[in-house]
Amino acid sequence: MKKDTKALFKQFQARIAKQYDTDPVDVLAGKQFEITGPQGEKLLGAVQTRSDFLQKINMPLVMDIQGEKVFSGLQQTITGRRENGRYRQVIDPNGAKYLCVETDSGIVISWLRMDTWARMGPQFMALYAMYVQQQIALDQCMVGWRGISVAANTDTTANPLLEDVNKGWMQWMRDNKPENIMEEGAKAGKISIYGTDADYANLDDLGYDLRQGLGEAHRERTDLVFMVGADLVAKEAAIVSKDKGLVPTERAAVKQFDLMGTFGGMPATIPPNFPARGAVITTYNNLSLYTQDASMRRQVKDDDDIKGVVDSYLRREAYVVEDESLFVGVEFANVVLPGDTPAP
Repeated sequence: MKKDTKALFKQFQARIAKQYDTDPVDVLAGKQFEITGPQGEKLLGAVQTRSDFLQKINMPLVMDIQGEKVFSGLQQTITGRRENGRYRQVIDPNGAKYLCVETDSGIVISWLRMDTWARMGPQFMALYAMYVQQQIALDQCMVGWRGISVAANTDTTANPLLEDVNKGWMQWMRDNKPENIMEEGAKAGKISIYGTDADYANLDDLGYDLRQGLGEAHRERTDLVFMVGADLVAKEAAIVSKDKGLVPTERAAVKQFDLMGTFGGMPATIPPNFPARGAVITTYNNLSLYTQDASMRRQVKDDDDIKGVVDSYLRREAYVVEDESLFVGVEFANVVLPGDTPAP
């Protein structure tokens, strides 16, 4: 790094030490430091602000590595009447428990990039923070939708979509309420959408049918969200354009605005890193990402051997569906569109 860059980097380290209430000597020396309590919430909040989606779900700190869900839904109604007494519903406390597993985000930022940021002067710290925190947020979203296992040693060559980092929300459902994940339509192992003899002619039909799979007490909720993949939206736009005989500029308008209104009577959205052929109905506050409080570690170190700055964030995380009866979806790998095969 250049001299001016080093000075800005040291200022950045000093600011981190103050922000997370840790020994500045250790931070400046590039040593690992612990983050707990209110400081941990600051870090979670900083990452959360990098994603509109993460800001809408639950991201609490938890004390234990494993235990009962924090926001667990009741999965049934609790209101009624008894002629000779009080009405009570006994809620079964048994159910799936969360397990926080070690998760390590580490990046090497080259001296060249650091020097480039340094030329931005006052923007240096903001550029650095955005670069690191935004990728952590995107990775968290990817694991949430794609994660299927917890490997002792993850392999991004074999699992480029972070499938082996942790079990995400879809895997939670596969493990704990598999009947709420549609695996096939009329043909075994396939869910066909659009085209002749398809299981679903459009996303409205798919959304309506999926909604019937929710727990009866949840089907008429007004906070339900239909999360759909980009491939499904693009195909819907193409069909709408063809049916209406739209010119190119009109087709662009449909794809960018009109289409993402509602499907099946629910607002629709494409979450970040959501499977391109995925479809899920739930509520934002039914999805959680827990972080164990005592597990959070940070390190920001200038390393001559690799000619860059190493930024590391180690913690334990768990992806949780709070109320399984409030989540339905399709097995995205089994979705077939006209003229092609299921996406990987």
